Amino acid sequence: MRNLFRQFAKYYQDKDFRVFQNEFAKEVYECLGTSYSNNHNEVTMVTELCKTINGKSYDKLNFYAEKIHGTRSYVEFNKLDKPVTTELADMVIISVVTRNRDIVYEKLSFVQNKKSDESENWKIDDNQLYLLKNFPSFKGTKGIFKKNFGSDVNFLNRSKNLGTYGLFKQPGEMLLINADNIYSNMDKDKVKFDELRKIQNQPNSNNNIGFPFFDKHFLHHMDMFHLFENGVPFFNLPFLGNVSISQNIYEFIRNWSLYNIGEEASSFGVIMDQDLSNFTKLILRQANLGERINLNLDIQGSIETNLIVNVAHLELGEK
Repeated sequence: MRNLFRQFAKYYQDKDFRVFQNEFAKEVYECLGTSYSNNHNEVTMVTELCKTINGKSYDKLNFYAEKIHGTRSYVEFNKLDKPVTTELADMVIISVVTRNRDIVYEKLSFVQNKKSDESENWKIDDNQLYLLKNFPSFKGTKGIFKKNFGSDVNFLNRSKNLGTYGLFKQPGEMLLINADNIYSNMDKDKVKFDELRKIQNQPNSNNNIGFPFFDKHFLHHMDMFHLFENGVPFFNLPFLGNVSISQNIYEFIRNWSLYNIGEEASSFGVIMDQDLSNFTKLILRQANLGERINLNLDIQGSIETNLIVNVAHLELGEK
């Protein structure tokens, strides 16, 4: 854990890393701008975005983007007192840390992408929003969950950032926002940009790092006081946290590259959410990323899904 904090504290204070983040964001802006200029549909736009993301790297941090081809995954759950079926999402964002081929930290967010209409509104499916906001117990009816989860799936969603929306708008912008904020700003079946832009980004006051409390003995043992000495506010860490909204591409790239996006599945050898951890490993294997990032993926099952997979991977090296 100490090495992980030190690594991100180093990145956060590194001018060259900020330059990398800004250049990364600039390329994404150029990609989205070109897609809008060419009047690409949503699927083509996301595909081109993946090509831009894939292969970006800085030091020990690498980014990958792959498209898994197959059938879409549908799930069934109870909405109020009636069963409903809907697609889960069309993209996942994964942040993973490894040491010696083993996963020591992993986060994931399910993302539903939407392209705005000419009035800068996004139409939201009510059933899918209910799922991404609440994550009630569900079962797979088609695709990955039907094949790999024999019983109901129960995601913890402690951070409230497991379900998110990637919202594209002209002339080439994207917001990433959690389902809670979508729900709070709905106007009938639509959400408007003018309402979303008013949302204040919450600070990372509740870093989701796999232990319940802090005391001076813990801090001393983990040698965390150096964060204070180097100007990083420990109880409001700018990394390994939970942000509910990235208002533009710059914020999205900075938050993702500092592991502030998604729900924690496992942390330093402790499984926080077994179903989510299993799902993450299945997706990494199906996207052929196990071999590319040299991972031990000791998981059984097969994949049948149509999904965009975006992965940030940090290798800590030997202990």
